Amino acid sequence: MGLHFRNRTNVGLQVVYAYSDPNCEGRNKWSKKGWYQVAPGKTVQVWSGWANGKKFFYYAEDTSGIGRTWSGEFVTAIPSRAFDWCWDTGSTDSRDLGLKKLQIPSQIPPILDYTINLR
Repeated sequence: MGLHFRNRTNVGLQVVYAYSDPNCEGRNKWSKKGWYQVAPGKTVQVWSGWANGKKFFYYAEDTSGIGRTWSGEFVTAIPSRAFDWCWDTGSTDSRDLGLKKLQIPSQIPPILDYTINLR
């Protein structure tokens, strides 16, 4: 059960994702976590639990220098190193990146696993 990212490209990718976290301070009750390395043709699980009806945000980029990204309009500060922060946290070495919203449908039977294919 969980949220997975599958790399359908021929280059390495790195992924950041965000999930609801009522323990975060500030107005945005979301945690963001990264970077997950995903080799070509491989899949990585970033979140464990039922995916049914959940909302996430994510950003991915290639690690080869091509400049390929999967992004959206929800901007937050992301460092270049591994991190596990609340949405409003940033640092002097962070970049402002736009994350893409993902709303997983709520259905019966429930969705246990959800995989995002990065092409």
